[in-house]
Amino acid sequence: MNLAHKVPETKEYLDLRTAAGLPSIDGSAAETALGNSIFSVSVRDEASKLVGMGRIVGDGGCCFQIVDLMVDPQHQDNGIDEMIMRELLGYLDQNAPEDADVIVMADVSGIPFYQKHGFKLVYPDRYGMSRKG
Repeated sequence: MNLAHKVPETKEYLDLRTAAGLPSIDGSAAETALGNSIFSVSVRDEASKLVGMGRIVGDGGCCFQIVDLMVDPQHQDNGIDEMIMRELLGYLDQNAPEDADVIVMADVSGIPFYQKHGFKLVYPDRYGMSRKG
């Protein structure tokens, strides 16, 4: 496996989203999103195919969010998610102020993975909310 601190190409990002079971998004929106990443990690197999990635977005000072941490299902038991998370947290340890908010949205099955890396559920102290455009 080859790990790089690089944003993937838009098409391969969209292909990985589909493989990982995430909702499809518009190509131009994906291109804009990738271009606005603060930090990105890409993992490729021996044939240079994108098999995993993760990104950090935010304002670069007070608020950071880990997004798009995904691994192709054919490679999910290879520890790629751990490699990606180590790189993302390493970046945050070096670049995020100590009192910055670092957030993540996870599906229920992903909660233990993030908890293992120090994330805590915010309820009942805070509530998370979401809204579509």
